[in-house]
Amino acid sequence: MHVSSYDSVDQLPAAEWDALVIGGTIYSSSGFAGVRAEELPPGAAARYLLARDAQGTPVAGAEAYAFTRPPHLLYTPADLLAGLIDDERHAQLAARPMVFGAGWSEFRGQLPGREGVMAQERAQAVRALTARTLDFARTAEADVLGYYYLPRAEALEVAEAHAEDGAVVLYHDVETVLPVGLWQNLDDYFAWLPSGRRPRARRERRDFGRSGRTIREVSLPEVVKEIAPLNSALMRKHGHAYGEERAAAVYDRQGRHLGDRSTLLLDEDAGQPIGFALRYRHGDTLYARVAGFDYSVPNVADYFNLVFYHPIESGAGRTVRAIHLGLGTFQAKLARGAQPHPLYSVFVGVDRPLAADGTKVRERNRAEAEAFGAEYGQYVVGGLNTDDWLL
Repeated sequence: MHVSSYDSVDQLPAAEWDALVIGGTIYSSSGFAGVRAEELPPGAAARYLLARDAQGTPVAGAEAYAFTRPPHLLYTPADLLAGLIDDERHAQLAARPMVFGAGWSEFRGQLPGREGVMAQERAQAVRALTARTLDFARTAEADVLGYYYLPRAEALEVAEAHAEDGAVVLYHDVETVLPVGLWQNLDDYFAWLPSGRRPRARRERRDFGRSGRTIREVSLPEVVKEIAPLNSALMRKHGHAYGEERAAAVYDRQGRHLGDRSTLLLDEDAGQPIGFALRYRHGDTLYARVAGFDYSVPNVADYFNLVFYHPIESGAGRTVRAIHLGLGTFQAKLARGAQPHPLYSVFVGVDRPLAADGTKVRERNRAEAEAFGAEYGQYVVGGLNTDDWLL
């Protein structure tokens, strides 16, 4: 495999890159790469890598980013590795740069690859990409290379490619997906829910209908000014210092790079926007990215009507297979039919192996998976066995 390396998203051949992302997530698309490039903090650096076969056709790709400090609290390797490596090495992690090899935002990593390639060719491409990513980490003088929020199969691929480097694989979090392709209409969905949950779902849909509020579908660039205060209100409610100006800048940026992929549901009362849910369409999936609400008006289950009931009732399942709902708020999402999928992160020492305690790694992975099952398994339609999540 030959690996082509690009130092900026402007150099990246977008058509070749996006051909690899067709079967993956929108968060690895060139559009989101463009968003990330504009959001890079001072001192950060990026590499975009394409592994090509003998004919020069891209087989797989990787985004690698170097930072002197974590770009987000949830992208902090030292936090995840605490208690698994010795104290001296742990202190070193926090003091030196770090590199992420599968993206650094949206809480979903990936090494996108061309559909239909043989397993051996895919493995060769991943080995070539991870080797170049490790070289980039050395150039950045990083102490740790991390691949964040990967699905199980990709985490194991990356770990195998880094086996000689002492890769550490950690169960990390859970993403949720609403399988809208299962239902032709809202009645089908209600019937699919456990009987004890149907009355609440029906009531939430009925109360919203009686409120007189309406839902209108638009594209993101049309309504950046309207949604900025709604998103700011949601972020502030959850304790974040996030003003309207910042929100407007974020969604103006996404609108410029991803506007043609956006589909935004605007919740209106007497013509006034009081809520929204932003989604992006990619392949057979809608990616529910963010929401926001006016908390000065009564809540009539606006979020669940925007994200769950309205798409199902309007026939989303006839054009997409699923709505990707991301991380968090597990009880509310799972109780209404979202399905959980575990995510893993892989860590590699750059100059020398991390020498993590294998027993402690296995114990933590089991304990945290079991803790998720104990807290949320009762809400999963069809049940949950987290033994299937163990490596």
